[in-house]
Amino acid sequence: MSSAGYLVTLLLCFAYSLAEEKSVIPEPRCGVTLSDPYKPVQIQVNEDADCGWTIDRPSNETTRVIFSLLDLDKSSDCSQENITITDENDEVLGVLCPNSPKIAVYEAPGKVYIRVSTDAKAGARTAYFLYYSVTPDIDLKCGGSVRGYSGTISSPNYPNRHPHFAFCLWHLQVPKNTLLKLSFTEIFIEIDPSCRFDFIALYDGPNTEAPLLNVLCGRTTIDLQTTSDTLTLLFSADYANSYFGFNLQYTALPQSGNSALDCSSDSMTVVLSPEYIDGLGYSPSDLALSDDTCIAQATNPIVFDIPYHGCGTTKKAENNIIYYTNTIIANQGSDVITRRKDLKFILTCELDSNSTVETMYLTTDEIIHDQQETGKYDVSLAFYETQDFITPVPQSPYQVDLNQIVYLQASVNAQDPDLTVFVETCFASDQSDFQGPTHDLIRNGCVTDSTYHNFPSGSEYARFSFNAFRFLNAQTSVYLQCRLVICDVNDPESRCNKGCITRQKRDLSSKGWRTNAVLGPIRLKRHIESESAGSIGEKNEEVVKTDQSNLYVVGIAVLVVNVLILALVLTRYYRRETTYRYRPVTTQ
Repeated sequence: MSSAGYLVTLLLCFAYSLAEEKSVIPEPRCGVTLSDPYKPVQIQVNEDADCGWTIDRPSNETTRVIFSLLDLDKSSDCSQENITITDENDEVLGVLCPNSPKIAVYEAPGKVYIRVSTDAKAGARTAYFLYYSVTPDIDLKCGGSVRGYSGTISSPNYPNRHPHFAFCLWHLQVPKNTLLKLSFTEIFIEIDPSCRFDFIALYDGPNTEAPLLNVLCGRTTIDLQTTSDTLTLLFSADYANSYFGFNLQYTALPQSGNSALDCSSDSMTVVLSPEYIDGLGYSPSDLALSDDTCIAQATNPIVFDIPYHGCGTTKKAENNIIYYTNTIIANQGSDVITRRKDLKFILTCELDSNSTVETMYLTTDEIIHDQQETGKYDVSLAFYETQDFITPVPQSPYQVDLNQIVYLQASVNAQDPDLTVFVETCFASDQSDFQGPTHDLIRNGCVTDSTYHNFPSGSEYARFSFNAFRFLNAQTSVYLQCRLVICDVNDPESRCNKGCITRQKRDLSSKGWRTNAVLGPIRLKRHIESESAGSIGEKNEEVVKTDQSNLYVVGIAVLVVNVLILALVLTRYYRRETTYRYRPVTTQ
């Protein structure tokens, strides 16, 4: 080991010994009054305890109490065993129960009272807290709200030593339907097995009431991931053993799958995983919107901030709903050929007076094969071969005969038998982005296609069918987009129970969670066969033409050879005639 390594080890051991020294002897008495400006307190009580501690501070000062260790009887009920914190006016600041997170922070002017009550089960209960007065000289201006797709957060003065009594609270938020990937490149704060003294507390949500993701201290590095689009980070330090603090890099990732769409009142935000795009054979620089002058604002992750009024976004208003649509297109380059698939992400924000529906799906070579459902439930739409809805159709595109019955099932995967699915609207288009002509099968719960048929719905699914058709503009593909409503079967006022609602009577405030599902294409077999037959006919015609040309060439060649032979015969004949007539007579 190098001398530097020995030094670091020595420092760490020394720090650990200091931490042990700060582990004060547990307070043996109940009803103790603490009047120091700051003090770490470790309390230990047994069964049937009812002990109180008074933190006596001036009323013109704010007293901060930080719990960083809580070990109560986990089998006990909170009404029987708890720690109650009140202010000098006897207002409850908080109650810590046996199942509460070990990190808790309370503030109040002046005095603070802490009362510990335990049940009759034998055993020791332990808690540790630090209190101090928040004075102007230690009230750091750190923490705050952070919004974005990626960035860095560091402790005060990093990479130098952080100040004593540092207390910083950050609230991180990334676009909706994404989560946070956290990478601590360095953590170097006071070492303690229980992280009582200096610590980093991570809450998986918008505030400290959210679930505690982790508590970190000592010297380490770690990667973590949240389950939502928000994170709360608390950094707390006490009055001794100040080190270099921490450095954190955060990145937004799609919450489900490889892409995410967030619709706001004036724009849509798309987040794509760089690894996902690389796996499709493209790079971030290959992607642009319908207006190819609008490119990604960030590349790790890949982020598009798309205004509703610009960058090629189209707007359509229908039945009090406004639809904004744009497309992320992958550039094939300027080469003569390509071996990459034609790639498009089609994005739609559907806004009405009280809700937003986000739809995002991927097409490659005009085949929809990867729909990213965003929101509360995982919803799918699938073709089935027969009306028993046992065997889904595996291939895409789905090839059918004209007027063939097409069976579909809409499902929600929520593991909740009390949910039901209602097909509110379903329409077809000959284009994968649904910007061309459309044909309604059902609209606002009202059937508009004579072949449309609803099957009885069940728990977490809805089933329907219609007869296959084609658009008269000779397009061979039909795409489907269905607006689905998920309701509680026990709610008689839900949208699922209202059936057909006309435009004039449509109730936009009706209960139910809405989403869109997209599927396709459907292609007609006979049209495909005729195209194939036409191709074969053209090939046969080319073969016939080739054979005729070959025969023509052979015929001319034979004629030329015959002419040459005749010319040669005549020439030899005339030569013989001439020799006979003019041969001299032999004289004696």
